[in-house]
Amino acid sequence: MLSKLFWVLLTVVFTFLFMVLFENGTVNYVDNCFVEYHQLVSYVGEKPKKKADTSDKTP
Repeated sequence: MLSKLFWVLLTVVFTFLFMVLFENGTVNYVDNCFVEYHQLVSYVGEKPKKKADTSDKTP
């Protein structure tokens, strides 16, 4: 089980690195990795929080 998890994570990491290389080339590769990572995090980011509804409170 642990080895499968390792291979899946390794595949995800190398796929990400390949996509950065494919989309942006070798110029500023590390900087482009950070840019792509921050874009990915913004897509997957945390769920929006619900606003507190005061009508649900009972006296």
